Amino acid sequence: MRIVAARLLARTVPLMSSPAVVPSGPGTGEAVRRLVTWPVEGRLYGFDLGAGGEEVPPRAEFVLGGSAREALGAVVAPDGSCVVRCSQTAVECVGADGAERWRLAFEAPAHSSVGWVDCEFSSDGAQVWVYRPDAMLGRGDGGDRWLVLDAADGRVLAEAPLPTVGQGARQVMHPDGRHVLLDVGEGQDGVQLFRGALVGDRLEVHEYPWDDRCLVDVSPDGREFMTVGHGEDDAVFHAFPDGEELCSFGLERFVSEDEEEEEQITVAWSGGYLNEETAVITLAGESGDAEWTRHQVVDLASGAILGEIPGEPRLLGDGTWVAMDEQGRLNHWGLR
Repeated sequence: MRIVAARLLARTVPLMSSPAVVPSGPGTGEAVRRLVTWPVEGRLYGFDLGAGGEEVPPRAEFVLGGSAREALGAVVAPDGSCVVRCSQTAVECVGADGAERWRLAFEAPAHSSVGWVDCEFSSDGAQVWVYRPDAMLGRGDGGDRWLVLDAADGRVLAEAPLPTVGQGARQVMHPDGRHVLLDVGEGQDGVQLFRGALVGDRLEVHEYPWDDRCLVDVSPDGREFMTVGHGEDDAVFHAFPDGEELCSFGLERFVSEDEEEEEQITVAWSGGYLNEETAVITLAGESGDAEWTRHQVVDLASGAILGEIPGEPRLLGDGTWVAMDEQGRLNHWGLR
């Protein structure tokens, strides 16, 4: 399989070895064009890769310590001015100066259990969307909950019950700035997929009719979304919003049956859209005692397999991606 031709666009300073930074915050300097965040050993870094240069310094750096030692998730605001951290007991917003801006406490869990809270900023930074795994923690009426908070003060703008008993979830913001896709994993029982929108003071929720499709990504133009089967045997691309199947790539497109069995190859729950026309489907396998991944680039219109991206890329949706090198730097790559 040929490697996709790529060129290096930018490179960050090594993470964890850079001096502490004071984030410029919103309204100072040029607007952030592409804030990419990366967690390393209790810190969350934000880089504006659009700034260019041989070694891009971090625009923001947040320490996930102190009251956030129990944090199960963290997300930086689109402008890099603050971070929202979530745990089983609270969601809190901390500014660039380390001061708490607001905190929303949850009821104490009735018992100790797996239950991973998820939080995400809306694309404009005005709201924070929160998934609460209440069922696993013995809270409420037996189901989970989905909340929309005001990012300025943590007020609950809307919430809705979910018919799930989730161990964790993943939210993907839609490019239209209005919709959010939510994937709730229920362990061996499968996964439930929802579409939500804030309409006035109501959170409108649509449930997709599957229990075996894991959400991976939304296309940059918002017209499609990608899922991988819970059984890790295929990747499917769906029309948004109704979920109609547009095309699919089974495992047999990439490997022979003998190779699949010998190396225990699966389609991983990762990958996504490289740009509007192409996507990355990740294969995972095991040769001897060594585990490996291959990131296959496919053309969505023709179904052709175009090549492979090396490393462990995080796709940015505009034909570029980032990956960490051995020196602990993020390298920003683009199609040649």
